[in-house]
Amino acid sequence: MFEEDTEDALDAFVSDGLISEVLYEVRSGKEATVYCCRGSEASGRDLLAAKVYRPLEHRGFRNDAVYQVGRDAAMSSRTKRALANHSRHGREVQFGSWINAEYKIMRLLHDAGADVPDVVAQSGNALLMEYFGDERAAAPMLFRAALNRDQAGAMLRKIIDNVTLWLQHHLVHGDLSPYNLLCWDGRVVAIDFPQALDARVNPSARELLGRDLENVCGYFSKYGIRPDAARIASALWATYQAGRL
Repeated sequence: MFEEDTEDALDAFVSDGLISEVLYEVRSGKEATVYCCRGSEASGRDLLAAKVYRPLEHRGFRNDAVYQVGRDAAMSSRTKRALANHSRHGREVQFGSWINAEYKIMRLLHDAGADVPDVVAQSGNALLMEYFGDERAAAPMLFRAALNRDQAGAMLRKIIDNVTLWLQHHLVHGDLSPYNLLCWDGRVVAIDFPQALDARVNPSARELLGRDLENVCGYFSKYGIRPDAARIASALWATYQAGRL
């Protein structure tokens, strides 16, 4: 049985004619649960992924102040104070901004040609997006994928290409790791973008870009591939700051 908020979110996608049934739970984390759903004829897709964020009262919200910088530009003074004071209203705003940010960022990046799922719809505390996998199982995360050295090298290059493309659009993932990169049909697909930050205004962008690349490059050492993540991050950031990306 689904929790009431989850059932409401999934029912909304059914009512909108986007999915016809929920097939299975893909994974559940501290912030959200992802389900594999059968797409309707109107959606044009056999399978879709529904990402349902946990209700505000039950979520282990990370301290996302470092990611929030730049997102409050259009907010009222009252709302900014509520965020700063962690009031109920502030937490509701935080919750909404987390979900809205992921929808808008993934839409922008997919349209730009990045390897991210195509986001189909948003309803309340849930996102509906392109699914990678089949009716039996979801695409494996990178840390579970079976790759040979050549495949691993090609995949790492593709990931760095994506990180570069994101930065071209002033975005840093901020939490990139082998746990939010999927492997399917020879492709690598990045997921989980709610914390992505704007490199133009967020003072932590350079640090988190470096951390993202360290997380990814470090993983590929198991294949005997040892790129210099710090050098790559420095060169990429310098090129970005010079306006040459």
